[in-house]
Amino acid sequence: IDSSTSTSTSKEQKKLSSNPNYYQQEEDHVNMAHASMVTVDDDDSETAIQVPVKSKTIRNKKTSSSSTKNKQQREIVNENSSRNAMDCQLKMEEYLYPRIYQWVMQKVPIAVNVKVIKNQYHVIFNTGYIDPDIWYNAKYRCNGSNETATVMSATKPGRGNLVIQCPESIQFNETILETVSVVPEGGNKTFYEMKRFVECETHDMKYYSPPNISIGMCTSIAGKGRIREIAHEWVEFHRLIGVDHAWIYINSEWDEGKQPDKPYISWIPYNLNIKAYNFTDRPWTQRSEFFRVTSQVECVLRARRMGVDWVIFTDIDEYLQINGNETSIDDDSGVPPLKKLLQTYYKEEKDAIGGLVVNSIPFGNNLSEEKTPEKELFIDHVYRNKINPTNVKWSRWKQIVNPQNVHNYAIHWLGGGDVLKEIRLDANRVRINHYKEVNKGVGVFQTDKASDLVKDATLTEMYHDQLMVALGKASKTS
Repeated sequence: IDSSTSTSTSKEQKKLSSNPNYYQQEEDHVNMAHASMVTVDDDDSETAIQVPVKSKTIRNKKTSSSSTKNKQQREIVNENSSRNAMDCQLKMEEYLYPRIYQWVMQKVPIAVNVKVIKNQYHVIFNTGYIDPDIWYNAKYRCNGSNETATVMSATKPGRGNLVIQCPESIQFNETILETVSVVPEGGNKTFYEMKRFVECETHDMKYYSPPNISIGMCTSIAGKGRIREIAHEWVEFHRLIGVDHAWIYINSEWDEGKQPDKPYISWIPYNLNIKAYNFTDRPWTQRSEFFRVTSQVECVLRARRMGVDWVIFTDIDEYLQINGNETSIDDDSGVPPLKKLLQTYYKEEKDAIGGLVVNSIPFGNNLSEEKTPEKELFIDHVYRNKINPTNVKWSRWKQIVNPQNVHNYAIHWLGGGDVLKEIRLDANRVRINHYKEVNKGVGVFQTDKASDLVKDATLTEMYHDQLMVALGKASKTS
């Protein structure tokens, strides 16, 4: 595809997209970049891209069946949507393995995913292992259009995520995004096949995007063993304080069935095998963080599409603690403390905020006093440095992001959007209790002596019993 054929190509694609048989056709062979690229046959695709309008009609179709039958049908639809979404992500992992390797060898951006916001395609690239400035200033084209795509933002060097927005002429409900091309100044053109990404996004809209979510959380995990149980505990705690939904990206083998099946948790396969790639140009790039930051951008863009008010980005050993009279759980309002806190930033204030910055306070065991450091829950580790939390150095902060103003995020930093104003919250009002390697003591990121510790059991006193019930480890009457 080049500029000389872009107009006719766009018209032809619109014509094809109206043909229901188009989405059943086999995918073309695509040369991803240069002649040395591996051409991969996509004929193994088992699921066809579904026309968004048609999908919506099917889901909203009224029938004369009883409410019981409707409920059963919805359960079947949800189960199928779940299966399709997970299968699509798992196939995407396999699809990306050889391509990521080729892109890395050729030092071009890594295409990671497609998100649709207000009917417009947004494509996420990772440039963390190459010079992001070169690719930020490159020319991107969607479906060979004469119009260049808009580069929405790029995050800090080393946390390289880049988001482009395709032209308004290429609408999701009219045209399938087939390809994206990029040409850096003085460089060669690289093509990216997009149809599989779009397919997974259509499944994402059905299964990973539940309605009526005000506050969400997003994280990524890797490894086996108890890691998914720990993630579940993290979710259940934050549900108690007001989180509606959590998206958890699994950057390791899927191992289906090893995570709790809860309607308020989206477990997303995301094993992109970062250890397989040799990033020689930027050896300081943290491999464990490389695709974590792209999952965070995905989460922001999904939340923006869904109309979510706030998305919290913490690790599964980081728990929000809300203090202050306005967020007390002892009143009769019935509003969870986190929701109550964020209500103070709704309307006029919220519209002017990109993110709320929350400082991290290390928690753990006092090894000089505790003979049995093992605890039932993370929040049962109750020792921290005795200095006032407000005076703790800002070093491991995380953010509560307003996705309607932000479209790029990387671990600690807002990377792009309409409003990037950040407000640092007083740690005596809101803080993160960081239970990092708790059995080694307190202060993994700060040197603490036992004499410098103080017992702060606020969270365990407030939530231990409720959390045990939520996890099924105790009954409501115990």
